[in-house]
Amino acid sequence: MKDDYSDALEIQRRNFERQFGSLASLGFEDKTQAGESEESEDFGGFSGQDSESDSSESELGEGSESGSKSDEDEAIDQIFTVKKSQLVTPRKVTEPKVVRLGGEPSQLHTFNKRDKNLARSGRAPTILELQAKQERIDKLTRKQRQQAAAEDAENVDNDLKLQRLLSESHILAHHAENSGADLTLQTLDYEAPIGNARRRILDHRIRTVLATNSGTGGLPKTLEKMPMSIRKGMIQARDRRVADYEKEAKEAGIVLSKVKKGETRVLDQGRGATLASDRLGSGKKRTNKMRDRGLRINSVGKNTRNGIRISQDEIDRINNQGKKRRKK
Repeated sequence: MKDDYSDALEIQRRNFERQFGSLASLGFEDKTQAGESEESEDFGGFSGQDSESDSSESELGEGSESGSKSDEDEAIDQIFTVKKSQLVTPRKVTEPKVVRLGGEPSQLHTFNKRDKNLARSGRAPTILELQAKQERIDKLTRKQRQQAAAEDAENVDNDLKLQRLLSESHILAHHAENSGADLTLQTLDYEAPIGNARRRILDHRIRTVLATNSGTGGLPKTLEKMPMSIRKGMIQARDRRVADYEKEAKEAGIVLSKVKKGETRVLDQGRGATLASDRLGSGKKRTNKMRDRGLRINSVGKNTRNGIRISQDEIDRINNQGKKRRKK
């Protein structure tokens, strides 16, 4: 029973060391090794005493008994040596790494693109996912890798073209010759814009580039020169059209996009050869009005929605009591 228990403990110890390492490598004292060394010394002394007793018995003439005892001792020694060879296995002890500030810098661990993408995914990948992904990458040939790189470059180029098309769609919509049922396989192909559309698109691209370092967001600092009366009439007509458009949308239950504070809604953004904001501006005229604060008299109390509120200090000031000063 005791041997079975010791064997089970030994199996458990080997499984622990296979997964986590030996206790000595973890910085703890391994008492099992010390116990085995003590047992080996005790067993060696016991065998020496048995040999002396066997020799004394052989001298007395008991040859048969001494022979049987010596055979038993040899069998026990063999069993002990076999068990000890199975239990004690040489292990490599990992030494701590010493980093010297004055010495050469150690090589830092560089993360590849795959590790960065896994870190940004927001969750820890499983071992099966990592192995499957690595197997797919290893199976790719050199030609397939070059083809994948070319496809990535093409996808980036297509994304840029799509982004540019979306930003310029309001210009192309006003200058499209065919629309709706007029579109056929002959007119569906995209052609380079000409005339006012080409001018507006080039101007839009130039202002997009200038917006990175411009304080006005790519817009001109001054408006186009024109008579003031004509400019005022155009601004009034624009405000009237915007008001009618918002009124009709409100009556129809249409929710319009919000406009930034101080700016006007642009209805025909892609119309004309130039932007309307270059002539009329993109904001509303702000008038600095002084708030009427009433008569400058010594009033009492503060008017709130719950009534007038009078503090104790104001009551003391009216009664000419004031604050009491402390005598020094």
